[in-house]
Amino acid sequence: MSATEHPGEGAARRDRVAGVVLLLAGVTTALEARTFNVAFMTDPVGPKALPLLVAVTLVVAGARLIARPRSNVELPDAEATRRMTLAAAAFIAYGLALPWLGFFMATTVVVAALGVLFGGPRIGSAIVGASLSAVLWLLFVIVLSLPLPIGALWIR
Repeated sequence: MSATEHPGEGAARRDRVAGVVLLLAGVTTALEARTFNVAFMTDPVGPKALPLLVAVTLVVAGARLIARPRSNVELPDAEATRRMTLAAAAFIAYGLALPWLGFFMATTVVVAALGVLFGGPRIGSAIVGASLSAVLWLLFVIVLSLPLPIGALWIR
């Protein structure tokens, strides 16, 4: 820490940098969402609604961090950092496995893995993963009539 830097300045700077990153991600998401087009009768809300909602959330969060950074930020310990890293890796693996394993199997595996990662029992995590996958599948496919990927592994 330099002679002119106050105790909370490093944390405030990190918040501002994170705010700028969130702001840029939000603006990029909004610009990309504007390119999504489908016929009105196919989807009255359109494919832009969810990405624009995410973009607005990112912009608001980024602006908040830039305008009012916190000065008393404590970084997580090594164990929490390890769990966050493994959770991020699980979501990246989920995105990569989804076209191959399909929605039901990929979602079951990632939810079960996250459950075990955060201290849940293996059998219970697997049951919750399969149950959540089933409920989400019913919601999307039956209620909302939105197709979900079956998975290249299961298509012959």
